Formats: sequence, C-alpha cells, structure tokens
Amino acid sequence: MQLNHAFVLTLIAASLAACGGGGSSSPSDTTAVVNTAKPADPVAPVVPVVPTATGENTGAVSARFVNGDNSRYIFTSIGLQSSGKASPLVQDASGALSTISGIVFTGNPAVTREISGDAAFAQGRWFKGAFSNSTGATTLSGNNASGHYVAYNVLAALPATGTFTCDAGTFTAPSYTGGSSVSSTANFGTASGTASMSFDASGAKVVLAIDASAGGSTGKVSASTTMASAASSSITGGYLSNGTGAQLMLGDGGAGRYLLIAAYKAQLANGANYQGVATFRCS
Repeated sequence: MQLNHAFVLTLIAASLAACGGGGSSSPSDTTAVVNTAKPADPVAPVVPVVPTATGENTGAVSARFVNGDNSRYIFTSIGLQSSGKASPLVQDASGALSTISGIVFTGNPAVTREISGDAAFAQGRWFKGAFSNSTGATTLSGNNASGHYVAYNVLAALPATGTFTCDAGTFTAPSYTGGSSVSSTANFGTASGTASMSFDASGAKVVLAIDASAGGSTGKVSASTTMASAASSSITGGYLSNGTGAQLMLGDGGAGRYLLIAAYKAQLANGANYQGVATFRCS
C-alpha cells in the first residue's frame, strides 16, 4: 500500500499539536502512531532477565579515599607489577578506582570486585574490562586474569617507639597466575592473615602471615622484615620472580593508626600460583 505523504504529514502535525508542540520530549509526552499495515499476530510478553552478580561490582567503601601529595599505590596483575605516586587518581561512585597514575581501567562493563576502603586507603580487583598504561593494554575477560590495587597515604615519619596490633586484614580474592593447571572453579581463591608491627631506632619491624587457598589446596606467605623509613617498601621471598613472597608498604591510617599494605604471591601445595593484595589496620 502506498501512502500519501501529505496525509501522513497532516497526521503528524495534528499529533504534535495535541502534545503541545514539537519541542523536546519528556516521559509524559504522548506519541501518535498510525498503523497502515495488517495487525500483527499477538506477541508473547517479554520476561525481564534479572542480572547476576557476575556482571556487577562487589564490595563497598565506608568513605572516599583522601588523595593528596603523599598518596601512593601498588598494582599487580599478570605481566605487570607497578608502584609509585598515585597521581592522577580517579575514584567512582562505587568506591572503585578507574585511574591510578598512568594505569586506566575502562570497559562496558568495567567490573571491580572486592571493593574496600575508607579515607585512608582504597582497594579492589579489576575483574572485567581492560586496563592500559604506557606499555600497552590488557583485556580482562572475567577469567583468572585480574588487576589488584591498593592506594594509600604514606606516613610523614616513623614513630620512635611503639608496638601495634593489627586487625584481621582486608583482602582481594587471590587470582590464579600459572603453574600447575587448575579447573575454572579455582581461578580465584580466598585469603586470610595476621600481621603486627613495632617501631624502634632501626625503623618499623613488620611480621606478616597470609594463608591462601583455592581448589582444595593451600599455601602460605610469611614475611619478617625491617623498614628503615616511612616511604620505603620491602620485598621478601620470590615476589619479583613469580615465587612465594610479598612487597610491603606502610601507610597512614589516620587518628594515630597505621596501615600495613601487602601485594603477595603464593604457590599452593598443588603447584598453582596465585596473587593478591591485602591491607591491615594497626593500632
């Protein structure tokens, strides 16, 4: 059937006049539809699909991270280990970081898991999307590949003395990085740990233990080291060579509290390798 264009334009003009003109639309606008075809067969109603947690962020922060001149970060993923000054730094409404120095996380969706933190630190694990830096881009497809990060503020100076008890720690889920083959159900594991710190004339004495498990196998990261200055970090074990070990940093927890930040790698008893980050609050 061939339509008369003047007739259609007359109908459109009439419908616009009924709606109060041809300006910007709003949710309350009415649209007139002219159906010149044979009525379609009935269509079954569309049942909404409820999204699962797979495509969503997890975790939350109690306050936005206070970023300043003393802000630093640690980042670890397959093929990239980076740390330094956290500038620029972008934190979105969920509490997740999307820009950390020269590392930028994007995607549709861009999913961050195990978001945690407060005014003193921001922690999480980039799970799905892509991150890029000066050396290239890495795609995270929601399998074992992840980017673990912590942003924090360094101490202005070490205290002269004192012994501090640390809490149970906040962890990202350790992600599989290689070694012995594992099933997809063991792409991520769980972690827990303990830590303590004390100060004397030699610096900060730190003791750390992290237990990681995945796929029914377990492993442990242990560290005992002295950090001579407030802004220094300590690398223990085989952290830089994909063995079991950690990189440790001190942070300002605010209100007389201290942070112990750890990026770690653990080899489990079955030969599989995992990595993650953790933050302990000590007071």
